[in-house]
Amino acid sequence: MRLVTGIVAAMAASTALACGATVPVPAAQVTDTQAAIRSAEEVGAPNVPKAALHLKMAKDQMQTAQDLMAHDDNEQAKMTLDRARVDAELALALAKEAIYRQQAQDALDKIKKLREEASSNPAGHK
Repeated sequence: MRLVTGIVAAMAASTALACGATVPVPAAQVTDTQAAIRSAEEVGAPNVPKAALHLKMAKDQMQTAQDLMAHDDNEQAKMTLDRARVDAELALALAKEAIYRQQAQDALDKIKKLREEASSNPAGHK
């Protein structure tokens, strides 16, 4: 009888834990991920091939996370949102890198042009 009572008590405790252990909707992570995606888009990630790839991955993962939350799988949604946010942040970084590289190249081109002008016009001969 004690064995049966112990088994019933253990089952009741595990059921109570399972019901009470639901993970809340990761609302803050949804907001953070959406903000990261928006930032990447605003900086121009869709125009940089590598950044565009990571931006698409972030958007796809965001959609997957929303589907998971709709099915109350908030723990998996939380992990998916983490991946989506990181992909969006990588897209942002890649887009910024492309901008900085272009600015650096423009500066180098300008320096080269000024040097060519300076060498073709010796001092005092304008």
